[in-house]
Amino acid sequence: MDWDNLKVALAISRLGSLTQAAYALGIDQSTAGRRLSALEADLGAILFVRSKTGFALTDAGQAAIKEAVEVERRVDQLVDAVTNSDEGPSGVVRLLGNGWMLDRLARTVMAPFMVSHPKLDLRIITHVPRSRVRGEASLSLWFEVEPRDGEFAIKLGDVPYALYYARESNLEKLGWVSFYDEDALRPAITRSYRRLKRRHESLRLTATDAGIMLAAVREGVGKGLLPMCLAEEDERLVRVNDGDPELIRGLHLHAHPDTVQALRVQATIQWLRETFSEVFLPPG
Repeated sequence: MDWDNLKVALAISRLGSLTQAAYALGIDQSTAGRRLSALEADLGAILFVRSKTGFALTDAGQAAIKEAVEVERRVDQLVDAVTNSDEGPSGVVRLLGNGWMLDRLARTVMAPFMVSHPKLDLRIITHVPRSRVRGEASLSLWFEVEPRDGEFAIKLGDVPYALYYARESNLEKLGWVSFYDEDALRPAITRSYRRLKRRHESLRLTATDAGIMLAAVREGVGKGLLPMCLAEEDERLVRVNDGDPELIRGLHLHAHPDTVQALRVQATIQWLRETFSEVFLPPG
């Protein structure tokens, strides 16, 4: 039985679509379809029911995927066992999250990490939570989004937010720039905005990424709550109030138990923990 065929079935079970599975594996859709058909022929069973809404596992498919997950885990262990320890862990780790967080990692601490792990392939994916890639050594960074699909959450630390406006703007005449995330069950930043907003002030813009919000605030669109690690570096922004931050958000790393023990995943988790303060806290 071909391991590449099993990987296609695993990807479809996690993503629910042949197209998305092919994209995640870096192959074309026709190749993914042929591999799935070959696997079903080898097993003598139909693994998925095809419909307009996607691929659903049959009873045989559920049994096959359960065993395939264990094969995947053993393959990871084999790779870790034979990898030259001097070169560190090898393989792909997918890291998902909001654009501003991943951009900040890339600008501050990513290069030294990649130099120290020459066999690691770090794939950055700026998806919203509903589009998360599951399994296959994937990690994701979120604030108020609940873990799902068997994931668990590891708290990395608290990220302070404060209220800022553009230096050349008239604060009293500004409306608001606010964050919006329909997937968050407990949108703390939205509650803070409502607490701080005065009745006569208007909401001018909402965005799902703090980088877009920062650009809008900097250009005078309105005032808004921004991560202090970003805003304190921008000379065109002025903080409205001194003292404690207006908001603290707990940043969590979501991981899946099927792949969390892989050396490449452990190395990435350790890196994110050790560099949290440098990346997500304001200078000083």
